[in-house]
Amino acid sequence: MRTQKQLVFYESILDVLQESGCPFCRFLKEYQAARLQNRPEKETHRLCNFHTWGLAAVQNALTAAQVFIKLVDEPAPVSKEVTACDICSEIVAEEDRRIREFVSCIHRTDVSDWLRANPVLCIPHGFKLRRQVSPVLAARIDTIIENYRQQLAQELEHLRDEKELDRAGWGALGRAAEFLVSQRGLHS
Repeated sequence: MRTQKQLVFYESILDVLQESGCPFCRFLKEYQAARLQNRPEKETHRLCNFHTWGLAAVQNALTAAQVFIKLVDEPAPVSKEVTACDICSEIVAEEDRRIREFVSCIHRTDVSDWLRANPVLCIPHGFKLRRQVSPVLAARIDTIIENYRQQLAQELEHLRDEKELDRAGWGALGRAAEFLVSQRGLHS
């Protein structure tokens, strides 16, 4: 059996405001990992490509085998009406809950402080969040996205212009990918 990574369990989106990166990506990345590592066989009917491979990579071998046996023995019918991955559906529902939670806490001091500091939002979560807030806060979200876009552009230009042998800052590529499409596996 594989050893499993110890998960950080966040109970609220407010728990991740002091962490680096997009707080929604950070929260959902841990939520996704927990869903993969603690996947009940009976709750698994459909998995997308990413989550099938993710389950194989992080779940203990016995549990993963049981889930895969169920999926092999009882494959879900492929139809245009029902094609959603179970974990993808759970992530979308959790993402909606966390965005609503953030919006409901927008006037709290810790959230206001975060919005005034040097916050980071990825484009997908920024756009989802801005649809649920006042025009003033939507403008602040646009500013957050634009400031981070400029920062990333500078980092990427620096990476591009470095001599091949001396290149440093490859983390900028991962940050740029998250900025553009959110954390891996959160959105199809």
